Amino acid sequence: MFQRWCIGLILGTALAAGQPAPVGAQAWVLALDARGSVVGDLKPEEFQVKVDGKTRPILDVKTPNQTSAAPQSWVLVFEPIRDPNFRATAFVAAADFLTKVPEGDRVLIVARGKDSLESLMPGFSIRRGLWAEAMAKIPDMLPEALVGAPKETLQGVGVQVMSTDVSDGPAGQEALKTLLARFKGGAPGWAHGKMDQRGLSILARLNFNDPMSVRSQVATIKRESKALGSLFDLVAPVHGQKHIIVFSRCEADDMCHPGVKRAIAQDFKRTKGDDGGPAESATYATGEMTLLQDYLKTKAVAAGVTLFSVAGAGQNVAGLIGAIAPATGGFNFPLNVGLEDRFGQAIQVFGYRYLVTWTGGGMQGKPSALEISTSRKDVKILAQALM
Repeated sequence: MFQRWCIGLILGTALAAGQPAPVGAQAWVLALDARGSVVGDLKPEEFQVKVDGKTRPILDVKTPNQTSAAPQSWVLVFEPIRDPNFRATAFVAAADFLTKVPEGDRVLIVARGKDSLESLMPGFSIRRGLWAEAMAKIPDMLPEALVGAPKETLQGVGVQVMSTDVSDGPAGQEALKTLLARFKGGAPGWAHGKMDQRGLSILARLNFNDPMSVRSQVATIKRESKALGSLFDLVAPVHGQKHIIVFSRCEADDMCHPGVKRAIAQDFKRTKGDDGGPAESATYATGEMTLLQDYLKTKAVAAGVTLFSVAGAGQNVAGLIGAIAPATGGFNFPLNVGLEDRFGQAIQVFGYRYLVTWTGGGMQGKPSALEISTSRKDVKILAQALM
């Protein structure tokens, strides 16, 4: 299991950390030196907070040593993933991460079932054996696409926000290690899924020649996102640092692909009497997905949740959640080779943060721009962009 006090590693320059508080006057902040190691001794007078461009007086700064001992809450959400290789990569990275979760932290596991997003546990739990049981179900149950007519609220066994169970100790940790070994040593095809069609453009994959098909897909994505938003609402009452990690590689991510936005300005061949084509579909889809991302971002900010995404192929192909994760204080992890090594350790760094409190928020009920910086030389502050 992981000890937060020993954190120290190099992270990418795009890494963002921090979590907005519902009261709108505090944030979780990560500080790194030039080598990428955590800086844990910044003083209150070394911080500066600006809300909508205006400097705000700092009331209090709790150091990572003061905050890291408190239990944290982690939610793993599995949306559909197509390709068996991507599925296996995601499942192994998630199982590996669970073996590294610090003792006392709480976990909840959620996954897409046949036609709805479902909680696979009664609520947050510190029982590692229960985490292993939930993770073991996912390869068989997770579909490759957003099939069915998703319900707009989280289904399954519910979400109890307070953890009332007791640790299962070494036996629970052993169950996780056994699961991880089974995933890593699984026979070909153990993760299920269907191979991605190579060389197929994003517009062809989403059938952008058929506007009705595009509108139907967007409607399904909206319903699925409403269910995810309902999870944010359920998690909002949880105290302390809370993180939601979304694993995904499906239509919701494809609709946010840069190729869709580029299609708005492309010159496509039209036929007489057609019902619109790729350019019209791209205009509609881009507008709807932008609104949807704003909805999810606002929901996460209001709930005090840090969002992380494991979905896209890189910085420019980030998927639905990857594009908004930094604004909530999280990070986008590309779903590709090497994920296990990057994810299992790097995600833990987000637990080693300052809690900065100030007076004077933005306009009530409206997201505000947030900027937190430090006067100490060669220290990079990574914090949320909204509050």
